[in-house]
Amino acid sequence: MRSLQREPGLLLALLAVIVLVCVFILYPQIRVIITPGTGYIDFLSGGTWIRSTSQSIQVMVLSTTTAVLLGFVFAYAMVYTDMPWKPFFRLIGILPLLSPPFVVAASYLILFGPRGLITYGIFGQTISVFGLGGIWGVQTIAFFPFAYQLIADVLSRSDARLEQAARNLGAGPWQVFRSVTLPLSRPGLGAAILTTAIYVLEDFGNPALIGGTFTVLPTQAYGLISGFGDLPGATAVSTLLLALALILYVAKIRLDGGRSFITVSGRASSMPRPPVPVVLTWACFVACLLLAVVILTVYGTLLVSALTLNFPNNLSFTTKHFEYITSDVNGTALQNTLIFGVVAAAFSAVFALVAGWLVERGSWPGRRVLDFLLIMPAAIPGLFFGIGYATAFNEAWLDWLDRGVLIIISMIFWNIPVGYQAAVAGLRQIDRTMDEAATSLGASSLRGFRDVLIPMLGGSISVGFVTTFVRAVTTLSVVIFLFTSGTTVATIRIFQLVNDLNWGRATAFTVADIGMAILALGGIALLSRGRIALGAARA
Repeated sequence: MRSLQREPGLLLALLAVIVLVCVFILYPQIRVIITPGTGYIDFLSGGTWIRSTSQSIQVMVLSTTTAVLLGFVFAYAMVYTDMPWKPFFRLIGILPLLSPPFVVAASYLILFGPRGLITYGIFGQTISVFGLGGIWGVQTIAFFPFAYQLIADVLSRSDARLEQAARNLGAGPWQVFRSVTLPLSRPGLGAAILTTAIYVLEDFGNPALIGGTFTVLPTQAYGLISGFGDLPGATAVSTLLLALALILYVAKIRLDGGRSFITVSGRASSMPRPPVPVVLTWACFVACLLLAVVILTVYGTLLVSALTLNFPNNLSFTTKHFEYITSDVNGTALQNTLIFGVVAAAFSAVFALVAGWLVERGSWPGRRVLDFLLIMPAAIPGLFFGIGYATAFNEAWLDWLDRGVLIIISMIFWNIPVGYQAAVAGLRQIDRTMDEAATSLGASSLRGFRDVLIPMLGGSISVGFVTTFVRAVTTLSVVIFLFTSGTTVATIRIFQLVNDLNWGRATAFTVADIGMAILALGGIALLSRGRIALGAARA
């Protein structure tokens, strides 16, 4: 990259990125932290945070442990065994990623609540599922896919030659697993534990629906604002939540940048993995099948509830719940969800790519600070991010700013880290001589970026777009304090309807939201294939 003084366009691009990051990432978070002021002393001395903090940590440890165990079993089965139905299980493994996490709690209430289909309808028991046990169960199902994806990625990239060598030296399957496979999976396992722990810690929807009197930090912050209008108290709780999330994220960064577990050399290996014992293969199949049954029961219950009059008391078929969600007011919520998600995903993917290029290819002072600010939202709980926007931009002189625009901006910058890190990783795989050749022929750095690098970074753009879109259409915590009647999104309406115990309409909204996400992602995949095919034809 040439000197910034020699290329005004490059300097303007850098200044624009810095200003946008400071205004829409750094400033809102500072406003949250400074809002309590001296109120931190009263907050800490009052001790109301102690119980919610300890309960948050308790939930985090329990849910993370079971979610990661399930994720590891699922990943091992997918990568190492030759069990049947793998395409089916892969689909099941990503289904929870396409829906708001708290819909698992809604289905859990329908199945196991005081008048649940299983607890009351089958066993005739009226039991309470609210509290620690309920949160633990639903968060395990809601967040195990994150652990599964991370662990499966590491296991699939490990070199089978090491395991084959151990087997050739006389080691048994268990010894190979304990001494070779498990150590090689340690980076993915560590990342899965810390990433899942962050998601569990900051989860708001599931504890809000099924926690009852079992309060965690996100629900305490929400209750202080919605119930008492206590913004300073809520921001103090949110700051404590941020501190815990940052501790986990710093640990994750140190793990990622620490000990090396590289097993992939320059030469590709076609050697198959050592065969897994038949008994273990079928054990993995049974475990995956049981988990698939649970997930299908959760989402099948939502679909049946959406198509029946009053599930489970009246199972007469009806479409009135879907007619309700397509009415003018509720149809707007779905329309907002789609528009906000697509616009935020497009801008986030492009901004992340430009920012990644400026940081990775640049040599200007302070770029490491910008690098930190661009990955910082990954450690910021959604509730904290939303409160930051509500606090920072709730000003009289900003009344002209449409709340829909503010929601889109919040989605853009909350999801920057994934697209940014994908762009940086992609750029590191491209030799600098590729874009330097363009500049040596007289092209500006910006033109070299546009004509040379962007066509080679299509995968990074896709990662940023898809991730931002999915998170945008499934998030609740970021928008819970930002929406208005005209900018309501599907997750807000689902949350409101579940709280009103209107299961039919809530589940219809959920099915529509998930279906919309699947159709949009399918359309994106088809367009991407079309561009690839067109490019191949032109070549």
